[in-house]
Amino acid sequence: MTPERDEVQLQIVGVFEHYLEVGDEKQHTPMLLLKDSTDRELRLPVASCEGFAIHIALEEQIVHRPLTHDLALRLVEKLSATIDRVVIDDASEDDFHASIHLRAARGDFSLPARPGDAVALAIRAEVPIYATEGVLDRASQIDGDTL
Repeated sequence: MTPERDEVQLQIVGVFEHYLEVGDEKQHTPMLLLKDSTDRELRLPVASCEGFAIHIALEEQIVHRPLTHDLALRLVEKLSATIDRVVIDDASEDDFHASIHLRAARGDFSLPARPGDAVALAIRAEVPIYATEGVLDRASQIDGDTL
């Protein structure tokens, strides 16, 4: 499968803690930072588990037992399929959505996924990560403090 015309390839910068003060409380959320070739940024809030899984994969740390994303990739491979790419393809005011694009003997298909899970799989499968122009445009309109 080839990327769609409006898909822009991204590179992972890293996973960082994003702190936000809400009243007297300080909340922290793992934030995945990606950039395109022109340095446009896409900041994706991810759950703690996905942030941890992404960090481990980026650092190439060895774990004694497979994590969920390692297991998912093994299942894909055992079913004689491959992951072609992941695409962050939709953004609302407070949420992002992604698709995992796969190839199998019966044809190409895609599955909806949370962006953190899709990226964690992409790193392990060593496949490119894309975002649509619409997502990048939408992300640039959202206040940097909330995203």
